[in-house]
Amino acid sequence: DDNGSLGGGRRDLLAGCVALFSGLALNAPAADAADIVDTGGYMSFEDLEARARAAYRGKRLDEAKDLLTRIIGMEPEDGTWRERRAQVLVDLKQFEAAIEDFNAAENLYDSDYKSLGLLSNRALAHEGLSDWNGALKDYTECITLSREIGGVPPYVLNSRGNALSSLGRYDEALVDYDEAAKTFQVMHNLSGAIYARSNAALTLAELGREDDAIREMEAVARRAAGSIDMRAALAAMHWSRGEQDAAERDWNWACEKINSGVLTEGGPALDGCALYRDSDWLGRIRRWPPSMVTKMDDFIRLRKPTSA
Repeated sequence: DDNGSLGGGRRDLLAGCVALFSGLALNAPAADAADIVDTGGYMSFEDLEARARAAYRGKRLDEAKDLLTRIIGMEPEDGTWRERRAQVLVDLKQFEAAIEDFNAAENLYDSDYKSLGLLSNRALAHEGLSDWNGALKDYTECITLSREIGGVPPYVLNSRGNALSSLGRYDEALVDYDEAAKTFQVMHNLSGAIYARSNAALTLAELGREDDAIREMEAVARRAAGSIDMRAALAAMHWSRGEQDAAERDWNWACEKINSGVLTEGGPALDGCALYRDSDWLGRIRRWPPSMVTKMDDFIRLRKPTSA
């Protein structure tokens, strides 16, 4: 997850064009012998598939993986099962194994067939390994093919923006974030639009367009009154400009009025902004760009702004 409190289930959303466990039968070369497993002789193919579905939906991922492995043993020439097991492996954060399965599925499919879900989910596995170029390649192919059939899933655009940002290609990332935000808006998906606009605002800051970044952060903060992310970003921006009172105002609003840290009525107040004090989380999980992570760290540690 690259977003923490702003969103969830990105792997499921990225798969938008190809539903998990959609039926597809293809003739292709046989799978490796290692995948031919004993099915136990007591469960039909239909039972295995139904149980795999139920296990996945119930987030019993190891069980789903085992059942899909048994299905692969029964239908080794159908790449669909490899793709489905790969999706489970992504959720298990077993990214190398997931990529192996995605590649095997792709080789088993007909040469003129492309799975958009495979491309976007394999890209996510590449991201899990910090292979930004591999992720960019798959996201770009998914976006290109999506345009050919009439539309691009905005989550994929946002994800490619993340990959481009990780490669330091911020101008290109900004284009993807802007298109994602506009597409989410057309779809009336407010949370998606807020997330993409937040990423665009952070990218503007990284590009040195500080006034534009602050305007965008303020616009997002007004529209998403319950969002800590942009108010924390505003605190970091104001601190970096020597505007201490404004920085404290935005930080206190985020950590006291939006998230007081009180989990139960009458309970103790925890640190409502704890994650934003963690530079590793902020850069690696939330994916703030480097200059913004530094600005926040300066603010948290009450250091003289690095840029000053």
